[in-house]
Amino acid sequence: MLKKVSFYVTGNVQGVMFRQTFIRGAQKRKIKGGATNDSKNYHLVHCSLEGEESVVKEMINKLQEKKPLNSWNAQVNKLHFYDHFIEFFDHQVTTDNVNDYNWSPEVDFYL
Repeated sequence: MLKKVSFYVTGNVQGVMFRQTFIRGAQKRKIKGGATNDSKNYHLVHCSLEGEESVVKEMINKLQEKKPLNSWNAQVNKLHFYDHFIEFFDHQVTTDNVNDYNWSPEVDFYL
């Protein structure tokens, strides 16, 4: 069954390659993802996922483990679900455009 969810995460999530880590985690699982830094809150990122329900749930569970997600110490402290879906074209970084960005090659992904 297909699942679509949007949520925001708080924690150490901006300036630490969180968006790329999140998107690479979605790609690894063969699901769609999108992430956008909040311009007013440096500790908040808006996210969306779409894919097989069990895979989406597994990725969300990984995000909620409160463990470092990459070698830059990106980490989610809290995850809050929205009651609406944020479309992928409304996100800054998605599984479709992640390779268009000039990311630092100096990061290891754990997600």
